[in-house]
Amino acid sequence: FPLDTATVRVQMPNSNYSIRDPSGLFNGCYNGVFLSLLSNIPAGGVFFAVKDAVKTSLKDSGSPGWLATSLAVAAAQIPYWIVRNPSEVVKVRQQAGIEGYGEGVSAIDAVRLTLQSRDDENRTIKDGLSEFYTGYWENIIYAYPADVIKFIAYESITKGRKDLSPIEGAKAGAIATSTAQLLTTPLDVVRNRLMTGKDGNGLSLSEKEKSKNYVESLITLGNEEGLKGLFAGGTPRVGKAILSGAIQFATYEETKQSITK
Repeated sequence: FPLDTATVRVQMPNSNYSIRDPSGLFNGCYNGVFLSLLSNIPAGGVFFAVKDAVKTSLKDSGSPGWLATSLAVAAAQIPYWIVRNPSEVVKVRQQAGIEGYGEGVSAIDAVRLTLQSRDDENRTIKDGLSEFYTGYWENIIYAYPADVIKFIAYESITKGRKDLSPIEGAKAGAIATSTAQLLTTPLDVVRNRLMTGKDGNGLSLSEKEKSKNYVESLITLGNEEGLKGLFAGGTPRVGKAILSGAIQFATYEETKQSITK
């Protein structure tokens, strides 16, 4: 989680954070962790349950492995982000230290603030529930290729073996996850900035800016900030991916085999 916080902070427009200043970068690095734990447990359960069920059904019907994985991941993304998105919005805002979400703000206060989010342009209170789903489709657009790359790479590395040890799962998971996360960093930058509601100058996004599609946002980011902006936060992001990929797949393989036995 601290590496995730570092990634979000470095990705923010005109960020004052830098990996050259680790003490500042990691200060308050567990902001937002409570809601993430609360939602990621059921969200992760939903994701793997749907993915494995759909994948097994498609493979039994004769679909090639890569196609079954791609379609299964797509099916799992919808319910996964329905469960996870509200906490993700609050988490990113707490990590980035957006006004009202900074140090000392409890998870309950952060949720309450999100429900009462104010539209600075029109001076009105927006629908709090819809605010929790800011970036919902952008999260899916980011997560789908990231997960497809991760799972196909993992299956390629392990050659589809069902008897992997936790160590073997950890090694393959670390490689597959870090590769996927590095390649999808530009998509991550766009979705994280959208969830904070801030533009390239750190000001609140206008409705016109919020209505930009993903491609337009990527083009704008590339034109204004170049590769540095597109791959902002790449170093802590890959570091996080190596650790989380190893933990996720080692645990997944061990748990799956134990339950099967």
